[in-house]
Amino acid sequence: MPYNTDHNKLYTCFVCDNDYQSDEVEYHNQVNLPICKSCEGTPQAHSKAQKLLDELADGFVCGCI
Repeated sequence: MPYNTDHNKLYTCFVCDNDYQSDEVEYHNQVNLPICKSCEGTPQAHSKAQKLLDELADGFVCGCI
């Protein structure tokens, strides 16, 4: 019976949309999505994360106001 690990799973970078092995990605601190080492810290990563955070509450209205 083969041993199943996350080493066989591919992760897609949320900035460049390329697939990477688990040892080639980290998780972005703000959006908790996989990001490759080449995209980490780039202006594209910052703008993509900001866009995702801005869109997070679209369509939700607070009823307490």
